[in-house]
Amino acid sequence: MLLAQTRQLDWGVRQMNEARATSVTGEVSRVRDGQPWAVSTGDRIPIQQIISTGSDGYAHFEAGGGSSFDIFANSRVLFRQNPANSGDLLDVLAGRVRIHLQPSLGQLQERILCPVAIITTHQPATIALAVDEDDNVRIDVVEGAIRVQHAFLPRSEPILVTAVDAILVQKDQQISRRLDRGSLYRYTVKPLR
Repeated sequence: MLLAQTRQLDWGVRQMNEARATSVTGEVSRVRDGQPWAVSTGDRIPIQQIISTGSDGYAHFEAGGGSSFDIFANSRVLFRQNPANSGDLLDVLAGRVRIHLQPSLGQLQERILCPVAIITTHQPATIALAVDEDDNVRIDVVEGAIRVQHAFLPRSEPILVTAVDAILVQKDQQISRRLDRGSLYRYTVKPLR
């Protein structure tokens, strides 16, 4: 009985420290021993791994606790860079990513790090991120609610962004809620192409 419980506990810890590729098309790779390795459907990606996609790449990953993420063409992410905090899911380094955050029991929040933004949630949420060549980040909230704070110009309180809303975080400016959705789309259409 004790051996079965230990195995179950080991599997749970391992799941939190791995992401499983459930769908992969095109060029998707991870860095292993300093070299790019192709990622295929069913592969498990350990923590602290950079995952990249080429011009035709797409991948869907499931992480422990019910969180998942999709990486689109010409994108780069770092999976669980901070292993001491299981709530730190991804560092989005470049490109476009869709993330479903599902904080699990024992986690106060889940967090996504971007070049200029820190995104947190205490409840289930789905977001789409786009990082342009200047490291500006557009964040669309598909469902739920998130809190966004500037990584370099933090305020005392993060800004709340709810479903069907979007926000743009620029490197050299405080986050402003005065941007309308049309301005956000015009600003990000060119970088996403």
